[in-house]
Amino acid sequence: MGRGEWLKRRYYRWRQYVPARLLYHSDYFRILQLSGAPPHVLDAVIDERLRHVLRAAVRHVPFYRRCMRLSAGELAHAPAHELLARFPFIDKRTVMAQQRDFLDERINPRWLIYTTSSGSTGEGIGVWRTKRLADIEKAFFAHAWSCFGFSFDKAKYLRIGADAARPRHEAPARVWGNRLLLSPYHLGEEHKPAILDAINRFRPRFVHAYPSTAAALAHMLAPGELDFEVAAVLLASEPVKAGQLGAIEKLFRCPISISYGLTERTNLGFAEGSGGVCSAYRFNRLYAVNENRVNAHGAEIVGTSLWNDVMPLIRYRTGDYGTIGADGACQAIDGREQDFLLDRTGRRIPGLTVIIDPDTWEFVRTWQIWQSRPGAITIALVPRAGKLTSAQRQLVLARQRERWGEFFDISVQVVPEVVRAPGGKHRFVVSNASG
Repeated sequence: MGRGEWLKRRYYRWRQYVPARLLYHSDYFRILQLSGAPPHVLDAVIDERLRHVLRAAVRHVPFYRRCMRLSAGELAHAPAHELLARFPFIDKRTVMAQQRDFLDERINPRWLIYTTSSGSTGEGIGVWRTKRLADIEKAFFAHAWSCFGFSFDKAKYLRIGADAARPRHEAPARVWGNRLLLSPYHLGEEHKPAILDAINRFRPRFVHAYPSTAAALAHMLAPGELDFEVAAVLLASEPVKAGQLGAIEKLFRCPISISYGLTERTNLGFAEGSGGVCSAYRFNRLYAVNENRVNAHGAEIVGTSLWNDVMPLIRYRTGDYGTIGADGACQAIDGREQDFLLDRTGRRIPGLTVIIDPDTWEFVRTWQIWQSRPGAITIALVPRAGKLTSAQRQLVLARQRERWGEFFDISVQVVPEVVRAPGGKHRFVVSNASG
């Protein structure tokens, strides 16, 4: 065990005993307090936060300093939403083509947290943030899920996601403090006895997972096999399908929360699942300014974080579609794909558990996974410079074989562009395999 993992284990083991005021930035508690504030108080805070982010961007972020001409008087006195409307729309490609120009020039990225995601589109992005911003993000989820009694640092919960993944030859589950980490790669019948034993011994009060992984567990287990009750299932990172909701409800028999969010932290919405149906999403207006940009494909979701003054993404086009009403309600979100890969045994593995390494985005603009038969995948790459060097190709292969070699034969193919789904959306996985 490396020193980093050793420290993480100790941190999660003792976190539940540490007072919250020592774990989180003061703005974490500010968010919790403001989340229950009356509308007129929220209006004032939203205006102040938006003005602060726009002012910081124009003064200290190279990209916005180049493209925006706003006087000190306008930044101080013009209505904040009118100022926002003068900013250009940006997207993932814009950001990644000049990534450092979106970072506040006063801050050394060496001291920041760097997070990457290929998301559901396969087009990667990396963003910087501080511990403060990470705590603010957590506060919004803590507030949304507090109605179920959930707490990140105190509640016992089962976590099934990419961060819980383990090689196939290792045990499927491990305990880290108040979390039981269950590898999404092990959700097969051969691991059922070990998984069932681990879950029943840990007795989690909550389940935090992708919809696809929670559903895979629900299809594997029968309700009578669990000897404990779950207070809520908390789903994130993917859209959820009716069949998945039905299976999850049947197993856990509890409320289901479904969140919509991004690595870019520009929009956040929550929905509920009941009777196999997902309710409308409700976007949080204290989190971000939510807009729609109407184009040939529909109403694209656009967001501006009210709290990210480190790497402000203003009027960021998410690539997802859904009409957001004046009250923040969105009936459905379209554009996110939920695809699976079939490994050598024919087992289905959620596409979102594939992780691309942060340094890969330095020379890759977009990637996609192709599969024509179980147990074999091709990683199609669109290089930033038009081609890959031999060393870059070997780096991609080595990293992915290390992670996926037990499951797939892996090859790399350089392509000029990846396959798009109807509506212009990039798909992360393109599969014609059947198992």
